[in-house]
Amino acid sequence: MTIPADRIYSLEGKGLKLTTAEDIAPYLEELRNFENLEEIRMNGNTIGAEAAKALADVLRTKNTLKVATLHDIFTSRLKDEVKESVIAICEALSELPELIELNLSDNAFGPLGAAAMADFLKQHTGLQVLKLNNNGLGIHGGTTIAQA
Repeated sequence: MTIPADRIYSLEGKGLKLTTAEDIAPYLEELRNFENLEEIRMNGNTIGAEAAKALADVLRTKNTLKVATLHDIFTSRLKDEVKESVIAICEALSELPELIELNLSDNAFGPLGAAAMADFLKQHTGLQVLKLNNNGLGIHGGTTIAQA
């Protein structure tokens, strides 16, 4: 699937450290004003729990979103913070009927992250592509994902 460039919002590879709602606010304003969004690319930045919750609040309003590229967004974050972030983002994404692809690779969230996204996977049956490479899921995390 090819998405036109004018329907993609990207902060890809900018190396931003977005910890608080205030840190991410300027980008969320751009995102709020982005019409007909079909893909978001946040990879290559680090997003904390507070910023993730603020991002989730905006994402849940983007009903045309089809692809969420969120790999490598939790670098240097603590496990509990990552779990909170995954829950917030997945809860928002579960409300988006057009979403067909989610990439959460390279986030090293382990079994905690898998558990955090299990409800999303159970609810969002329209998802066609799920990328979870290099997350340290292990047997428990893999089983959680498979059972969801």
